[in-house]
Amino acid sequence: MARIGNLGFRVNSERSKVDTIEDYRKGFSDGVKKNEEGKELFAENIGSVKASPLGTPFEDTSYAYQYKNSLFVTIDAFKRVGDGTENFIDKKRGLGGEGTYTCDVDGEHLRWFESVLMEAQKDAAIKHIFVQAHLPILQPVRKVRTSGQFMDYAEENSFWKVMNKYKVDVYFAGDVHSNTASVGRDPNSGVVQIVTRGNPLSNFLSVVSTEDVVSITLWNEVGSKTKWNENYNEYGRLVIDKSGSKPVIESSGELTLLDPDSVLIKFDFDEIVPLDTRQVCAIKDVSKTILLSSNTYHLLSIRYTL
Repeated sequence: MARIGNLGFRVNSERSKVDTIEDYRKGFSDGVKKNEEGKELFAENIGSVKASPLGTPFEDTSYAYQYKNSLFVTIDAFKRVGDGTENFIDKKRGLGGEGTYTCDVDGEHLRWFESVLMEAQKDAAIKHIFVQAHLPILQPVRKVRTSGQFMDYAEENSFWKVMNKYKVDVYFAGDVHSNTASVGRDPNSGVVQIVTRGNPLSNFLSVVSTEDVVSITLWNEVGSKTKWNENYNEYGRLVIDKSGSKPVIESSGELTLLDPDSVLIKFDFDEIVPLDTRQVCAIKDVSKTILLSSNTYHLLSIRYTL
């Protein structure tokens, strides 16, 4: 579920979209989870657990589905705070920030999610587990033209801890319009977070899973037009090999695992670098030079490794 509008879900604003949320959830359910006859497409139980968290506000937008040797769990993590009449933000603890809604998975929603993962561990046919939600959990991540919102409590989030406990392979997120692959600072953290952009098909992932290996490739659009070139080059790759006693992760390109303790941003003031000499994800106008000004000083080029 995406944040709608520049002012998100804030009250006391003419541009607030708070009143549209239930319609949005219904539209998602009707358009994604059901076929043309209105039949549920992802209704099969995972073991003894229902495919959706019935009886919660998320029963139409969170769901689990097994396809061959992989389990896919989609999570709607946008949760209304209180009665929805007051904006919510707690900067000190990193909570909220999008009006009456925050992003978290708790209560019955979290218990359903954990039950699904417990059932998956009992099923020898399930070799890989993929979870997806809208916002990143781990920080930092690259961001382009975004609010920068992330899940409440970040790495201390209970949702993240449950994924680690039950050996989820990859957590997919978006929202920030850029690409970052990372793992938690906890040495026992095995979940790989992959945050990607997909609009407007300028960047996308392909995922191939076999018995013991998950191979994820990031593709980037290239060409003379600003979009719709329909020509893609490999821009990054991440492979999880689980054939040994412990998973081995190899990564390269834009999916190189982020080292949060390394230098994340490097500045070079020595030369002007025209954007048409190199592909830069998420910068729309490739005909112009990166040029940021502050008073009389000019930042002529930016090279960042985050």
